[in-house]
Amino acid sequence: MRALQLAPLLLLVILTSNAQADVLGWRVGANGWLQNYEGEMRANGDSLDLEDDLGYDDEAGFNFYASFEHPVPLFPNVLVQHTQIDSDGRGSVSGVSFDGVSLNGDVASSLDLTHTDITLYYELLDNWVNFDIGVTARLFEEGAEITDRTSGDKGSLDMDDFYPMVYAELRFDLPFSGWSVGLSGNGTEWDDDSLLDYKLNVAYEFGFGLGIEGGYRNFDFEYDDGKDYADVTIDGAYAGVYWDF
Repeated sequence: MRALQLAPLLLLVILTSNAQADVLGWRVGANGWLQNYEGEMRANGDSLDLEDDLGYDDEAGFNFYASFEHPVPLFPNVLVQHTQIDSDGRGSVSGVSFDGVSLNGDVASSLDLTHTDITLYYELLDNWVNFDIGVTARLFEEGAEITDRTSGDKGSLDMDDFYPMVYAELRFDLPFSGWSVGLSGNGTEWDDDSLLDYKLNVAYEFGFGLGIEGGYRNFDFEYDDGKDYADVTIDGAYAGVYWDF
């Protein structure tokens, strides 16, 4: 279902909900993410496997975020996130074409799906069960590039695009313990592209607002504009810290 087809239902839920934060609050956090790359891509030519052809391996990335919540009805809370997904590969191919460039022998490539999210959301439940729902605007900055190391010729696959997405978070606070478990993510089908990005986490918050968290994040992105195509899965464990104030 396309993201815009969900908009009327989302609007109805928001307008019929009175749940919001009781006080003003901020949360800022950062985490590191161990990223495992799988998938394939092509640019007006042949498909190349990220692992077998281009030599991608595990990579370390990061995520920064900040959220602001308030008790004013109908006005959304705000979450801003920035995620680094940026890796290089070294591989060997024979007789393939990428963006009009003939590749033979050793190749060097880069894949950059770094993105920034701006999310507007509402708290539908705010007690030991927490449920948020909203919409996200996600902007990708770059794409992919492959260079033939012998000739120096290079081809590119641009994926610097904007995506509207549906956002949701479900979190359970374990009473009187400081522990919580949760599931959150964004998803969309937009034109011929699809994106599902979610994480499962466990967190512990100390009495003065400092918290630690860890879990698993999965990022599935399918990009298709006819002649160019990418189907990329990036997943792995993550861990970080946050501060509520």
